[in-house]
Amino acid sequence: MKIALLTLQVLLIAALHGGAAAGQSLDKLNRFVQAQSPSAAATAFREARDLIKDGAWEKAEARFNRFIAEFPQDREVAAALYWLAFSLKQQGKFPAADAALTRLIAQYPTSTWLTDARALRVEMAPRLKNSQVIEQGVTETNDEIKLAALQSLFEASPERARAIATDILKAGGSSSRLMKEGALALLADSESKEAIPVLVQVARTDTDPRLRRKAIDALGDIEDDSVLEPLKTLVLQSTDLSIARAALNALADHEGAARKFLLEVARSNAPVEVRAEAIDELADIEGDPSIVDDLLQMLATEKDARVQRELIEALEDFEHPRASTALTELARNSPNVELRRRAIEALADREDDAAVASLIQLYDAEKDERLKEVILEALGESEQKSALTKLSEVALRDSSLRLRKKALTLIGESEDPDAIKFLEEMLKKN
Repeated sequence: MKIALLTLQVLLIAALHGGAAAGQSLDKLNRFVQAQSPSAAATAFREARDLIKDGAWEKAEARFNRFIAEFPQDREVAAALYWLAFSLKQQGKFPAADAALTRLIAQYPTSTWLTDARALRVEMAPRLKNSQVIEQGVTETNDEIKLAALQSLFEASPERARAIATDILKAGGSSSRLMKEGALALLADSESKEAIPVLVQVARTDTDPRLRRKAIDALGDIEDDSVLEPLKTLVLQSTDLSIARAALNALADHEGAARKFLLEVARSNAPVEVRAEAIDELADIEGDPSIVDDLLQMLATEKDARVQRELIEALEDFEHPRASTALTELARNSPNVELRRRAIEALADREDDAAVASLIQLYDAEKDERLKEVILEALGESEQKSALTKLSEVALRDSSLRLRKKALTLIGESEDPDAIKFLEEMLKKN
């Protein structure tokens, strides 16, 4: 079972002894060293400390062992024992690391390193099959140690760990936010279907919006299709727009498997902002050209202008030739002039040969002069040579003086050297 240490290191502060947590412990170690006088003990401790920073674990082990042997009365022996254990752990020498921590805890019960030592011991307990240490840690009042113990319990006894995590997340419980966030992260990383109902319950009912969003994010991280229906329900039923959006994003994380649910949201009576985001997520699903047909079906009956715009933008963004064809059909045949205009603009934004060819065909077939002007503007935005050629043709031969002037203006705005040549030749002729 994979446990996401990086996620928990942020929560555990110093308890998991890696990444940011190790950095904080190193900061504490640095402050101790800087406060020392430049004695032989301080020099030895600093040298050992530098090896920790460099990740030279075997050398650090030897230096800290020598420090403890040569300066047994020094005030930093507890710190040295902790970093000796850490060095041993990094080398996979778990029994020796546990022995160093046990000595620290027994001989230095008032040390500032005590909590770090107990947490590190709890973290290593699954490797040593030390269930007693884990059980003791689970009953701790110190959140750092308790959360480290819960992490270890997820490795040693997942079922019992889920039960404890569920209790921590119970509505109205007294657990701290640190414990609740840690329990959420561990449930998500357990990759267990049994965790899903607990996460859904937190996402639906917890009074803390931040925890609700974290539960939703956790559901998005679980690679099981059974989370899709609960996430869709959260999107459609939540009265909090931020929660609905978070659930939609988590739903979209499942990509192709989420298509059916994203379509339901897009077609629903959810807030326009949520429907628009669902459409946008649909456009990001690659490799399924039938999504174009879904978008067109929605467009045929959609009345909301913003949703219409999102549907056309989704067609524009969809990386498939079928999308270009659909936009061309829409620009040519839609009874809604505004939709035709938007489809023309979307074709221009696709910036490929097929799109420019479609625009040229549309211009030749179009009767509405306003739409012909929109097509000219779309051609003017293109960098394709065929677009400049069509603009030149319109400027020379179109029966509409207004459209000829428009084409000339667009040619004048072009940075293409051929545009300048064309204008110079026209001036010579006239």
